[in-house]
Order: sequence, then C-alpha cells, then structure tokens
Amino acid sequence: MTTDATDAPQRPAPDRPVAELVRNAAYWRWVAATMLHRLPPIMAPMALIWASTHYTGSPAVGGLLVGLATLPCILAAPLFSRLLERWGRERWTPRVLALGGAARLGVAGGFVAHAPVPVLFALSLVGNMATFGVGGAIRTLLRTTVPQRLIGSALSLDAVLVELVVVGAPFVVVVCALFGPAYALFIMGAAMLTNAVLLWPRPKPVSEAGGQAAGKEAAKADADDGIAPDVPESAGVWRNPAFLFWALVTMAFGHFLGTAEVGALPRVALSGGGTTEAAILTGVLGASSAAAGLVYAWYVTRIRLSLSVRAVALLLTMTAGCLVIAEASGWWALVGAFAMLGLCAAPLNSVMTEAPGYVVPRSRMSEAFSVLVATQSIGYSFAGGLLAVVSVHHMLLLGPVTAVLALLAAVVLRPARAAAALGAAAR
Repeated sequence: MTTDATDAPQRPAPDRPVAELVRNAAYWRWVAATMLHRLPPIMAPMALIWASTHYTGSPAVGGLLVGLATLPCILAAPLFSRLLERWGRERWTPRVLALGGAARLGVAGGFVAHAPVPVLFALSLVGNMATFGVGGAIRTLLRTTVPQRLIGSALSLDAVLVELVVVGAPFVVVVCALFGPAYALFIMGAAMLTNAVLLWPRPKPVSEAGGQAAGKEAAKADADDGIAPDVPESAGVWRNPAFLFWALVTMAFGHFLGTAEVGALPRVALSGGGTTEAAILTGVLGASSAAAGLVYAWYVTRIRLSLSVRAVALLLTMTAGCLVIAEASGWWALVGAFAMLGLCAAPLNSVMTEAPGYVVPRSRMSEAFSVLVATQSIGYSFAGGLLAVVSVHHMLLLGPVTAVLALLAAVVLRPARAAAALGAAAR
C-alpha cells in the first residue's frame, strides 16, 4: 500500500489489540484522566446556570461564566499548550490541572459565599484554561503510554468512553442538584484534582545492573511512540499544509455533530414531534457511534486504507446522512440517517486524532491537538449560529459545508495524495 504523510509507519499489527489494551494499566489511567478532563466542561453549562439561578435569582451570571469565560480560553488553548511543551509537558500538565481544580472549587465556594461577579469570572477563567489548555498535552501523553501499533485502537476505545461522559454528565448534575446547587461545581473541581493525581509523573527506578537493558527498552519505546521521527521542526503547525487539512476535517466533524445534536429537536418539530423523539435520535447517534467505535478498535489494525482515504470516505458518508436528515419525510429515515452519522463518528474521531501525530514535530504536538480541540468547538458552534440566522431546513442542508471545504482544500493543501484519496473513496 502506498502511504502518504499522514500514514503511520508500517509496523507489525497486533492480532488482538483490544485485549492487549485491556491488560495495560497505564492506558486505563490515561483513559480515566481523559474522561475526568472532559467531565467539567460538559457539566458546566447546566451546573453554572443552576447555581446562578439559585444564588443570584437569575441565570445571567451563569450565562456569563459559560460564554465569556469559556470562548477566550478555547482560542488561547493552542498558545497555552505550546508553553506547556516548553516548560515540560509531563511535569506541568498535572500541576496546571491541580490549579484549575482549585479554581473550580473556588467558583463553587464563591457562589455559596455570594462573591462578586469579577471574582467568579476570574476563577472561571483559570479553571477553563486548565480544562482547554491541557487537552492537547493529555492527548500527547498517550504516545508515552501505549506503542504506536495500538494508537488507533486506543483512540477508538477512548471515543467510545467519551460517549459515556457525554451521556452521563447531565445526570451527574441532576443527582448533585438533589443535595444542593453548588455540589455539581464541587464535583467539577474534584474531577480535575483527581485528574492531576492520575497524570502525576511516577518515578521509574532503574537498578545499576539493569540500567543498560532499560535504556535499550526506552530507546525502543521512543522509536515506537506514535510520532513520525522525521518531521522537521520547520514544518510547524500553522504553516503546515498537511496539518491544516486535518484541522479542516476536525472542524467538519464538529459541524456534523453540532448539526445533528442542535438540530434534532427543531427537525422533529417540523414533523410534529417533540423532546421524546429528539432524545431518541440523539440516543441513536450516541449508541451507533459507540458500537462503531468498538468494532473499529478491534479491526483497525487490519484496515489497509490510508488515514486520508478513511477520512474522505467517512466525510462523504456523513454528508449523505446529513442531507437525508434535511430531506427525509419519514421517521425511520431520520433514525437511519442519525445512525449513519453515528457509525461514522467514532471512527472519524479516531482517524483525525491519530493522523496529526505523523505530520507535526514532537515539540509542537500539544499545540497541534489543542488547535484541533478549538477547531472542533468552532465547527460545533457554527451549527448553532446557523440555526439562529437561517431556517432549520437550510441549517441542515448547510451541515456538510465545512466537509465540502475540507475535501476541496485537500486538493490544494495535499495535491497528489488528496487526489488519490478522493479517487479511492469514489471507487
């Protein structure tokens, strides 16, 4: 098979990658850390609005903390991740998380103590920066946790577990609300502090007798860490055409998810449905994504298509599903279209998270993954913005627009390989 710049180096694939990951304790610590890292931002909107309404009599303060204290952190996250790379990713990531956890606990205490809004805003900024700024660093830490040959399966399993966080986070807020409006905020802070403990560097003592052998093992691990060893520093991030292609793919992915999740309720309302039907469609999306993620994790090492071809094929399939949602006239057509999107979601999430590891220099990895987090958030927000200015039908029709832009940009950013990928996907 011909490889391109975003293909992993060819190495022997494990016969049972999932079974091998199940026995890897370090991987499950990383998984727990990623789940706890994602929990606070998903809980935040509901938890902050609820606390604000209870303690101030209005949701306005909560809305301020959700919006104005989050957006700048998302945009600044790539720069912050680059600083983490310079300071030392393994050393400073847990420290930043601990600071963010303390700040989120401060927000909870501030509401209880009726602290001034500027104090709550400042604490929220610190907590949000810890959440969004270390996201790229945490993803980069995976390369020191599992060997490259298991990266695809590891990311696919992680994508499945993310669905559990997305589904479970609102219920955590609901349960906490039974005890008091600030409890959910305290849980958010505790999650970040626990995350810091999980990622805290562990000493690796090496005996003198075994020092040489351990050094060879470490060198072997570095050569199999999931990062292309020959990416020059000059490639960078912002002027790296191959990486920009994957950033556009990530934005398209976020736009698809936003179109489906934001548009579910207004779409079923056009056919006389309500919240029950919308919840069913969202559940179908999550369940099918989880199922596809498990299958992909098991068989990813046997797939011979390049990462670029996989991305193109999945984007085209999600485009078809989005158009069906816009034009479907029956309930089961909607169910099938949401299932189609879900079946592509986890595999595409794995592909677009793995591929940048082969086109970005080691020193810029955390920054690159933070850029991907930001672009996915922008794509998701774009779907909500469209709903505010156009009809539901047109919002759904425009769902694939960023995917089309990504496919067109591929021809410019990566001419020879992109053309081959488009041709292979079309056949």
